[in-house]
Amino acid sequence: MRLPKLLAALALAASSSVFAQNISIATGGTGGVYYPMGGGLAAVLSKHVAGMQATAEVTGGSVDNLNLIASGKPYVGFSMVDAALDAARGVDKFTGRKVDLRTLLVLYPNRMHVVTVESTGIKTMRDLKGKRVATGSPGSATEVMALRLI
Repeated sequence: MRLPKLLAALALAASSSVFAQNISIATGGTGGVYYPMGGGLAAVLSKHVAGMQATAEVTGGSVDNLNLIASGKPYVGFSMVDAALDAARGVDKFTGRKVDLRTLLVLYPNRMHVVTVESTGIKTMRDLKGKRVATGSPGSATEVMALRLI
């Protein structure tokens, strides 16, 4: 149901002389969810939108993708909503520079899970104080959210 709306939006953008026929889809690392989704989207767009050649690009994730969108080049990018909101407001990793964004659609609900092995004795977020914590890939929205939580 969402794919036809996305195809229509991108087809409309591609038909305008302002937009290029070639588009890069800023995704994430090859081990994450964004890259295969971007590859699939690129294949569908290239096949079903006349004159469009879409390619999925490996990136550092949401923050990197939002910076690529801000570059003014023909990018569509995946991002978690909190990183996109930061970019639109010009705060945190985007302090002093607002990114002009447009949301095309929400692909799926994205949640972050905080997990540890039982033997650590960690039961709450407060128990993380003074501990070494993996916050996700640098520049990813997972990192943005993790740093907010801790």
